[in-house]
Amino acid sequence: MIIYPKNWNKDYTPVKFDPIIYVDALREFLKLTFEEINIKHLAYSGGIDSTIMLAELTDFFGENVIHTYTISSREDHPDILFARKGAAHYKSIHHEFIVNPEPLQDDDTPGDNVVRQFFDEVSDYTFEIICCDGIDEYMCGYYDHMKDPYYYYSYYLSKLNSDHLQPLHKNSGGIFVYLPYLENSFVEIMQDIDIHYKISYKNRKKLMVLWAETLNIPICIINRNKYGFVDAFLEKNK
Repeated sequence: MIIYPKNWNKDYTPVKFDPIIYVDALREFLKLTFEEINIKHLAYSGGIDSTIMLAELTDFFGENVIHTYTISSREDHPDILFARKGAAHYKSIHHEFIVNPEPLQDDDTPGDNVVRQFFDEVSDYTFEIICCDGIDEYMCGYYDHMKDPYYYYSYYLSKLNSDHLQPLHKNSGGIFVYLPYLENSFVEIMQDIDIHYKISYKNRKKLMVLWAETLNIPICIINRNKYGFVDAFLEKNK
């Protein structure tokens, strides 16, 4: 006979996971962040993560006040084309930079010159900007996550600082960079969500897709292929 714990004969059926509760919580923390930092300038790729940020910024501050910035090496790159769609949809003040990649400097790592060139261009318009780094790592946004979610979740998070944040800090020059997706309360919520609610072998970043759908983000943006910032800049094919 089981005598401990006394309530052993209970219903052990898991509590039903309601993803919209997490989406609502993330939205609320994002609004608190906007209220604190009061920034209306966004590095914008036209992808789902930066479009969610644009949609929430527009909802918070209003239309025709958010500045969006997109850079590429050619006019017909998907980042340029999708950013135009998103900027038009949310009525942002949109800036595009079509430039040639600069040669690497002696102490550069791959991508340093691209990031540096972006901030050089942006510096003519603002000294502060929102970037969306960190969300792919915490919400399983890489295609590798679909192969082995648990391994690549740890792998990409372990490289977030060295491969993304430190180069961003190093190459942003005098521009003040804000990373709302890495705000402490936001990260705590993302860490609390089990990986299998974020990713499956068929779908990446499921919660981000749900979030985008609740905001009525254009379906073409939700379904577009993912490009890394540096890869998108250098990509030669559509």
